[in-house]
Amino acid sequence: MGPLPLPSLTYKTGCNLDENRNEIYVGDLIDENTLVPAFEGMDMVISVAGAPQRFIGVRGGRHTFAHIDDVGNRTLLAGAAKAKVNRFAYVANFGGRFMGMSEVLRAQESFIAALRSTSMRTLVVRAAPVFANFEPLLRRARKKRVRVLGTGWAELNPIHQADLATAVVDALEANEKEIDVGGPEVWTRREIAELAVAAWGRDAKVRGVPWLLANYWSQFARFRGRHNKAMSSFETTVAFTDIVAPEYGERELEAYFADCVSRWSAED
Repeated sequence: MGPLPLPSLTYKTGCNLDENRNEIYVGDLIDENTLVPAFEGMDMVISVAGAPQRFIGVRGGRHTFAHIDDVGNRTLLAGAAKAKVNRFAYVANFGGRFMGMSEVLRAQESFIAALRSTSMRTLVVRAAPVFANFEPLLRRARKKRVRVLGTGWAELNPIHQADLATAVVDALEANEKEIDVGGPEVWTRREIAELAVAAWGRDAKVRGVPWLLANYWSQFARFRGRHNKAMSSFETTVAFTDIVAPEYGERELEAYFADCVSRWSAED
């Protein structure tokens, strides 16, 4: 396995490229010609490429989920096929088969359908949210600005990104074609918010946003670009849906929050 082609679009995420990578290649996920050198000598591609699942500036919103998660990954798949790469693995959101067709999930499931039609050996991984997705919540908790949509009693089992990476490798080694994966602990969204507050040693109250008000707010996201409109719809859906995938890994969310707080405090 070699360097993973990356989108030319740059977004901040909780996962950083580090010195343990053998080589970094940067290309445009939408332009197949820029990716050709990245496939040289490659046996396998693992794609986690997708538009950011968070609100972004209106200008960046022109890159929709359909544009990146579906069309972009199809470009990546086509390049891999031309280069005769043997295997292609794709990481998507858990819930695409039962949460309805929001634009986020529709784009991912559309690409999964295309992936299954290829002659390559493939792997589809549908994962629960990774711990890093909750870092914005943890930062807000420092300022006691923590709210949950509705009552916050929908359950989920987030997974550490390192455990997810291990699950992908284990599935590849076992020649799996499709797996669902989540972390070892099941939390409600309210409990995760309370955990974030407690990580800072605070006692702020976690407040709920009524569903009708949350839905009303989501309608205004359309004025912030198509990406943010889709993101608002997706967030409202998942906030009221249990997302509990098969358990995997050992890393705990509380320890992750404590580590983030320690690092951020040291940087201040």
